[in-house]
Amino acid sequence: MAECEDTEVTDLEETFTKAASHLQSLAARLDSGQLLGFYALYKQATEGSCESPRPNWYQTQAKHKWEAWKSLGDMSREIAMGSYIRAVGKLDPTWEQDARAESQAWVAVSRLPNTDAELRDIDKTILDWVKDGDVGMVQEALSRDPACVSRSDQDGMLPIHWAADRGHVPTLKCLVERGADVDAQDGGGQTPLHFAASCGHIEAVRYLLSVGATFIADNEGLTPRHIADDEVAAVL
Repeated sequence: MAECEDTEVTDLEETFTKAASHLQSLAARLDSGQLLGFYALYKQATEGSCESPRPNWYQTQAKHKWEAWKSLGDMSREIAMGSYIRAVGKLDPTWEQDARAESQAWVAVSRLPNTDAELRDIDKTILDWVKDGDVGMVQEALSRDPACVSRSDQDGMLPIHWAADRGHVPTLKCLVERGADVDAQDGGGQTPLHFAASCGHIEAVRYLLSVGATFIADNEGLTPRHIADDEVAAVL
C-alpha cells in the first residue's frame, strides 16, 4: 500500500513540475494577483508552510509574497501541487494533453473555482475580504458584525490598513463610512496613509486626505511624506 502511495506522489510531483515549467509561457498574460497566487502555491508545494519572518512593512513586494504564502496555512504540499496544476489547467486547458476534447477540458476547468472556495473562502474574515477587494463581502461582514471594522490582525493592522495597502478606494470608502479611523496606527505606528503612500496608490492617498487623514509619524519617526515616491509626494 505504501509503495502505491509513493508512486502517486511521484506522479503528482512530475505533473506539478511540468505545470510550473509551462506557466513560464503564460506569465505575461497574468495580473499581479494571479502571479502571487501561483507563487504562494509553488512555495507551499516545494517548501511547505511559511515559517519565514514577516518582511518589514516598507518591503512592499516581499510583504505581498509573504502574505500570499502565509495565507495558505497548513495546506499540505500535495493539495498545493494539485491546486497549482488545476490553476494552470484553467489558464490553458490543453497544456497537458493537446488532443483532449474541448468538452472534457471545460469540465476540468469548471471544477477549479469550487476547489478554491473550499480551500480558501469558507473561513475568511473581513480582513481577508478586504485583501481580496471584495466590497460586497466587506459590507456583508460589517452588517453581521459592525465591530469588526476595528478588529486587527497579529500585527495590529486593521481592515482600513489593508484596504490602503491594496489601494482599493471603494473598500476604503466602505470602511470609513462604517466608522473606520483614518489615522489608526498599527503595531509599527503606521497609518493607512503610510501604506497607501509607500505602495504608490495615488487615488487612495487622495481619498484618505479628502476624509481628513493627517501626517502622523510612525514608531521610527517617519511620516507618509518620508516614504512616498516623487509622484505620490506631489499629492501630499
